[in-house]
Amino acid sequence: MGIFDLFRKAPCISTDEVRAYIRDKAPSEYCLVDVRQPSEYQHGHLPGARLIPLGQLRQNISGISPDRTIIVYCRTGSRSNAAATLLLASGLKNVLNMSGGIIRYNGIVASGPPEAGMFCFPENLGPGQLLAVACYVEEGTGSFLGQISTGALSSQGAAAVASLAGDKKDHKERLRQLYRSITGQSPEKNFPAGVIELPEDPVMVGCVKVADALRWAKDRSATDILEMLMSLSANAYDLYLKLGRMVNSEEARRIFEVLAEEEHANIDRIARVFEGTL
Repeated sequence: MGIFDLFRKAPCISTDEVRAYIRDKAPSEYCLVDVRQPSEYQHGHLPGARLIPLGQLRQNISGISPDRTIIVYCRTGSRSNAAATLLLASGLKNVLNMSGGIIRYNGIVASGPPEAGMFCFPENLGPGQLLAVACYVEEGTGSFLGQISTGALSSQGAAAVASLAGDKKDHKERLRQLYRSITGQSPEKNFPAGVIELPEDPVMVGCVKVADALRWAKDRSATDILEMLMSLSANAYDLYLKLGRMVNSEEARRIFEVLAEEEHANIDRIARVFEGTL
């Protein structure tokens, strides 16, 4: 099994099953978490849902009961998939992402973005391999951001895309430097090839194929694109949290923590632009 066979989606629940939960179960048995923005929530939300925007999820995890089934939803299922991943990584067990989001719940079927998965690192990956994985998906994400059309976005949205693309280049360089520091070897020109088994098609954070993401993004609305960008940053945040827990090097742990914080700040930055499109 190759490294990139280890991606999987967060567990899902259909909109019909969510309706059954609301109809048949006591509120004490489950918790609905809406990870959209406040203005989206005000326009309509599921009965009894608690609003915790994706960018604020980290600060509010301790307030979510671990004894209930946790059902997370957003507009299309993209942000909530990333949120479910973060909740599972925090130690919560019974977390489900509502497939298709509130659009499907309300009966409007829309084509969502390519589905991202959460990365399950095998325990036997060495530090150099972990860094290679991170560098590879950063490169794929940067490639996507560099090719995506920003015509549908406002000037602030286009600036956010450019800023994220710059972050990816910076992260790649920091990861290469850390690889050199941790392993004592200079990364080869084709790094990370040779350190890990690369998939045939380039992928980005969340193991989404770059080509699939670009096809999906063509002619999409600003809302669609910004929602995907928030999900990408959330997946990157999750990636660096996991890496920080897996390395023994204090230097590596510190750098992963910094990268995680930068990705969390990106979620907030994109969310502010997203609010302006609603």
